[in-house]
Amino acid sequence: MGNPVVHFEIAGPDGPSLQQFYRDLFGWKIDAQGEEMGNYGLVSANEGGIGGGVFPTTEDMPARSYVTFYVQVDDLQGALDKVTGMGGNAIAPPTEIAPGMGSIAMFGDPAGNTIGLYSLPQEWDGEMPPNGNAPPVVHFEVGGSDAAVLAEFYTGMFDWQVHHHEEANYRLVQQDSGGIGGGIFQHTENMPPNHPSVAVMVDDLQAYLDKAVSLGGTALMPPREIPGGFGSIAIFYDIAGNRISLFKSPG
Repeated sequence: MGNPVVHFEIAGPDGPSLQQFYRDLFGWKIDAQGEEMGNYGLVSANEGGIGGGVFPTTEDMPARSYVTFYVQVDDLQGALDKVTGMGGNAIAPPTEIAPGMGSIAMFGDPAGNTIGLYSLPQEWDGEMPPNGNAPPVVHFEVGGSDAAVLAEFYTGMFDWQVHHHEEANYRLVQQDSGGIGGGIFQHTENMPPNHPSVAVMVDDLQAYLDKAVSLGGTALMPPREIPGGFGSIAIFYDIAGNRISLFKSPG
């Protein structure tokens, strides 16, 4: 079984406004962690998805707005060493989040995407079940100029099961226990700049797209069917310029 994607992050220069945007848009429960935790807003996991964070960036960070996700591993340093051996690079060394909350590290993949690693605290012996019914984050995406090479990297790194759907030229990453599934796509010059992203499952694509725009976001792609009968998607930019997808299951 592969390493699961267990956490997402959405960041921007105005953390409180970004947190309120997502509260208003999806009804997410976001608990501000205070200045000692960088005003991090912890997003509760909703049924069918994973938890995450919405928080402010600072001027010393490489990017003022970004989306990423975290892959759970047992050995952070071992994973970073493996990344560098496979053509990626270490960005941030293993660091404890806070006592009892586990540790994280960051790496860059061969396509330049910044991705997180997470390890549970040693004393962890339980689970964190979803505790909300708001629209959940159910899918992650990562792209590159050579999707086949990128898929090989992630398969080798995390033992992900990747299935190439030629009709859509999209590589689906199978969901692993405790995490969400995802996709690896071919990034082309006519697309927006390449960054990781996540998708939120909703029951009405147009309604949520309109709501995102009314809250200050920007519509990027109207609702359309995914080739192969996988459902439908729409895409918007949030108020910090992050690209987020809306997903509706088929039927």
